[in-house]
Amino acid sequence: MITRVLLLFLFSLFALHAEEVPEKRLMGKSDEVSLADKVVVIPIGQKDLINKQAFRFWNRTIDRAVEDKAKAIVLEIDTPGGLAFDTRDIVTDEFSKPELPLISWVKREALSAGALIAFSTDRIYMAEGTRIGSAGLINGTGQEIEKVTRAKLESAFEASFRPVVKKKGHRLDVLQAMMFVDEDNERTFGSVTVRKGGLLNLTASEAVEIVDGKPLLAAGIANSLEEVLKVEELDDFEVIRPKPTGFESFAWWVAAFSPLLIALGLGAAYLELKAPGFGVFGFVSLGIFAVFFFGNSVAGNLAGYELMAVFLLGVALVLLEIFVLPGMVAGVVGALLMMGSLWFAMADKVDFERLTDGVEDAPTVTDVLFKPGAYLVYGMLGGLGILLLFMRYLPSIPLFRGLVAEEELPSGSGDDGHVPESYVGATAVVVSDLRPTGTIMIDGVRKDAICDVGLIEKGAEVKIVKEGMTYHVEPIDSARS
Repeated sequence: MITRVLLLFLFSLFALHAEEVPEKRLMGKSDEVSLADKVVVIPIGQKDLINKQAFRFWNRTIDRAVEDKAKAIVLEIDTPGGLAFDTRDIVTDEFSKPELPLISWVKREALSAGALIAFSTDRIYMAEGTRIGSAGLINGTGQEIEKVTRAKLESAFEASFRPVVKKKGHRLDVLQAMMFVDEDNERTFGSVTVRKGGLLNLTASEAVEIVDGKPLLAAGIANSLEEVLKVEELDDFEVIRPKPTGFESFAWWVAAFSPLLIALGLGAAYLELKAPGFGVFGFVSLGIFAVFFFGNSVAGNLAGYELMAVFLLGVALVLLEIFVLPGMVAGVVGALLMMGSLWFAMADKVDFERLTDGVEDAPTVTDVLFKPGAYLVYGMLGGLGILLLFMRYLPSIPLFRGLVAEEELPSGSGDDGHVPESYVGATAVVVSDLRPTGTIMIDGVRKDAICDVGLIEKGAEVKIVKEGMTYHVEPIDSARS
């Protein structure tokens, strides 16, 4: 059986080899439509700027547009904001570089990080009644940042955006008024006055107001994408909205539902422990965790060969504890390795590298590991809930009893209808090896059991010494291994 498990381990590692497939194949680019001479529309919706996977998709889409020589890129913005550092990175690394026209259209609102993205485009259009602004920095919980830290961050952010804003021809003072608070002075921009301690917000009509011979911010008002294309003389070109590939969508779902995968993987592992031999539940459990690691790897998290190997080493140590060396520390070490690998596998790779490299404005350890840690806790709690449900209801499910090859009882040994208040001190027969968990038969009924020390083979008689969620037993004869 151990050989079969090890072979499955090797198969799981081989499955992760897809990580080395060239990006064009992995992301499905070879099957995607060319963007040549097309207008590429990229929607930036309400929740997109808090989704790291969206940033990766935009990076790839812009690279494709430049490579295929698209006619223009239009950002369709409707967002209250999101991740400041990721927004800064995509603005400085992607939005500021393409030679092809980069246009933004504010469909409803472009607040916070959405405003910063708009400033990175060549021209800004806004629908009537829309607004843009309030780009001040806050921490991940939405709370204020300590004064000195804020000063450092604001200085670094301004330095990052200043060359982009100047290159695009926008007013730097307008961006500064949207990002930075002035506690001592009111600030005036055309007909708009920003009170002391406030941040600048502009409506569409205010943004197109002419100040010193040029619009305050927006190039014009457009109530539809078609109007934007007509003004830009792009209405004769095909419009395309690239969508995530199947792999990208798969990765996003895996990253989002990692806690559920952890819970289901643990539940399947428990079922495997209850069934004799290595069967379907073992394959299901390892398959779920293979999906977990592969999906998180494609999603841009730390999951990879190294962490997969650590996880499998943890599994091997737990199996060693159960089947070979019970009562040793191998199981504890294995469990810690498994939990640690799952935890780090969900951490964002870019953020982790920035943290370990000690770059300026790098996220903190808490920023990088808190969300993966929370996901791990959710998954463990979900797995515990599944385990408790299985322990309570599994023995009464006919399908499961069939899967574990129910032991035949001698004539006359069936249940006579008498159910004692306590089985402590009663004798039972082991019907599946206790390694250390398994199943016993008492009064014709199967019960989950555990041997606290050592192993007990099938067919041995045991005495029940303790009751709880499961029965604790000890051998009556010398069947202990």
